[in-house]
Amino acid sequence: MTTYGSWALVTGSTDGIGKAIAFELAQKNLNLVLIGRNQNKLDTVSTEIQEEFKNVQIKKVVIDLSGDMHEGIKSLRKAIEGLDVGVLVNCAGSANERPLFLDKGKMEMWMAMIKVNLEALTMVTRVVLQGMIERKTGAILNIGSGSTLALPSFPLYAVYAGSKA
Repeated sequence: MTTYGSWALVTGSTDGIGKAIAFELAQKNLNLVLIGRNQNKLDTVSTEIQEEFKNVQIKKVVIDLSGDMHEGIKSLRKAIEGLDVGVLVNCAGSANERPLFLDKGKMEMWMAMIKVNLEALTMVTRVVLQGMIERKTGAILNIGSGSTLALPSFPLYAVYAGSKA
């Protein structure tokens, strides 16, 4: 993994798959740029990783991927300036909390889900991709969902399944 660069960036790094991947990348001696929407959770994960992997450098960037991305993307650009981010793992995701017919959910909820699962992924990738292109190396992993494979359809989760396919 370090052949791509000495830094890895992980979105959704404070919980679940994103947190587990951040630990795995630290174990592979990669420095980390952790993105999350909650400073306290970022601080906690950062401390946990550094307690186990003392030589790993960590940068934390607070971005609400469901909100206004303008300032968050500016912060991300500044945070990775001069770093050889060679691995990007997009783990952040948003889903409905319970099965819901499309016409029953508020449009704001559906659009926030699309924003996290598609728009934010695209914007973060574009920022990180610039350095990868310049260095002519890098790896990008977008964590999707097997929800459309688990069943012939994923009833009442159409927007999630479509945006994480």
